[in-house]
Amino acid sequence: MRAHRPPRLRRRPRIKKILQRKGAIIVFAAILMIVMMGMIAFSVDVGYMMMMRGELQRSVDSAALAGAGALIDGEDIARAQAIEYLVRNPIGGYNYVEEDRVEICVTEFLAKRSDDLEVELGHWNAATRELDVSSHLPSTIGVSMAYPNNALFFGRFVGKDEFDISAESVAMYQPRDIMLVLDLSASMNDDSEFKSIGNLGREHVEGNLQEIYEDLGEPQYGSLLEFEPQYIKVDGEPPQNDSEPQITVEYRYKSVHVTSTLNLSNVVLQYSNGGKQKFKNLSGTSGTFAGTGSYRNKSIYKVWVKSGDNASGEGYDYGEPFSFHPNTIDNTIKTALDLNNVSYPYDSGSWSDWISYCKSSSGQNADAGYRWQFGYMNLANYWLEKKPRHSQTSDLWKVRAQPVTAVKDAVDVFLEYIQEVDTNDRVGVAVYNAYDGEGEKETPLTDDFQLVEDIVRERQAGHYHNYTNIGGGMHTARVELDQYGRHGAFKMIVLITDGKANWVNGGYSTEGARQYVLSEAQLAAARRYPIVTISLGAGADTSLMQQVAELTESTHFVVPGNQTVEEYSEDLKQVFHDIAGQRPLQLVK
Repeated sequence: MRAHRPPRLRRRPRIKKILQRKGAIIVFAAILMIVMMGMIAFSVDVGYMMMMRGELQRSVDSAALAGAGALIDGEDIARAQAIEYLVRNPIGGYNYVEEDRVEICVTEFLAKRSDDLEVELGHWNAATRELDVSSHLPSTIGVSMAYPNNALFFGRFVGKDEFDISAESVAMYQPRDIMLVLDLSASMNDDSEFKSIGNLGREHVEGNLQEIYEDLGEPQYGSLLEFEPQYIKVDGEPPQNDSEPQITVEYRYKSVHVTSTLNLSNVVLQYSNGGKQKFKNLSGTSGTFAGTGSYRNKSIYKVWVKSGDNASGEGYDYGEPFSFHPNTIDNTIKTALDLNNVSYPYDSGSWSDWISYCKSSSGQNADAGYRWQFGYMNLANYWLEKKPRHSQTSDLWKVRAQPVTAVKDAVDVFLEYIQEVDTNDRVGVAVYNAYDGEGEKETPLTDDFQLVEDIVRERQAGHYHNYTNIGGGMHTARVELDQYGRHGAFKMIVLITDGKANWVNGGYSTEGARQYVLSEAQLAAARRYPIVTISLGAGADTSLMQQVAELTESTHFVVPGNQTVEEYSEDLKQVFHDIAGQRPLQLVK
């Protein structure tokens, strides 16, 4: 039999070995803690450096954008603006700069950091992606800023106690493709016509008509020598001896003013109803005569003047006859104005049509108080009101008719202002009053601003068509931007009107024309083309223009009516100035 062994007892570890193991763990933990603390310190410092770099980049970005936005005001102001925005956007936890301390803080900043700052102006070279430094109408600004020797929190424990950071940013004006949509409807002459006397005053309107006549070179037609409208004067037969007078009758339709070189004896008037009145026992060499009693306000068809020994034989004591019968009056007027052998100067209209215009009992000329009067003033008004198209009166583009001239002047301001900085903008012109009543492209998108200015200047109110197809002009502008707008350019439309949309699809329709406008606005909005709208005068559809601006996330300007031409001209120039100055900015580096 195998001998029985007693169970083996397990020995318990010695206390010393246990203590040795615990000591090793403590040492190991201590080492790990040191490593972890180092990593935390490293993380804090790295995070701090990244935060500082981010803050500096944001500060430099804002400075570049601010400087670029001020380039239009000059290089010095652009530089100052960039530096100010560096100060306004401090890094490293510095507090916001109070407004009243900005100037002081800028001075302190430059005294301390001018060697670390660089601001350069010029033009962005897209090919090299570099700023080409230039002082010729700069469109781009570059800002570089360095902050050396910034203290670290824990880096000193590993032998690095500071770090350097720097940032660079380049901002420029984004090139724009701008389509101007201008109103050439006939109403763009309204403020120069007699109809505006009630709003603008007689002196102003008639003074403007005088300017228009001067702009045309003060042409002379026949014996129409006066600018102010005058009644015609018909001279009688030349006297054959001293006892016969020279008589002149000034015809005023319902009255006549008679003058003679000898004393007057009798004046007989025959009226439109065939009745006659004799004014006898007269004294003096002149007088004004009109119907009385039942003949009051009757038009005069014929006059006899007895003076000296003249006699007509048509009745007792009837003198020399003067006929103003409707069947012959036009020829009488032409003869009095010496227009029978004078060619009418333009392709549409005639002396007879103008004479009928002046004789009419209704309309602007009559309302202005010039019925049966003839002069260069109401001849100019006739052209503006009745014959405004280029095919009718081809020289009206030369004159200072309003408000179309105010629009032309505003476009000049716009073109001048966008050239103050070389932003590589292009401008095109569309109108919404072509020969067929649709939109018309006057100039494509171009950087030849002189061409644009000349084309706009050579257009007149009602140049092609009298009515207002605003949607047609918007359509033409949108298609031009669609087809020829540059990639990367900011595309926009500037739309101006002084009236209400009333023409669409070849016919008159206010509601259809209005819907066409809104439809075109929606198409522009889908393409992100903002449409800046300008309502000029009291007749403009401000509600529709506001809708167009809102649909395209743009701005609506109102140049109110009931102002003098000078006042709204200045307002309009300011609007175009503001539009030209609203240049989009972009960071390119």
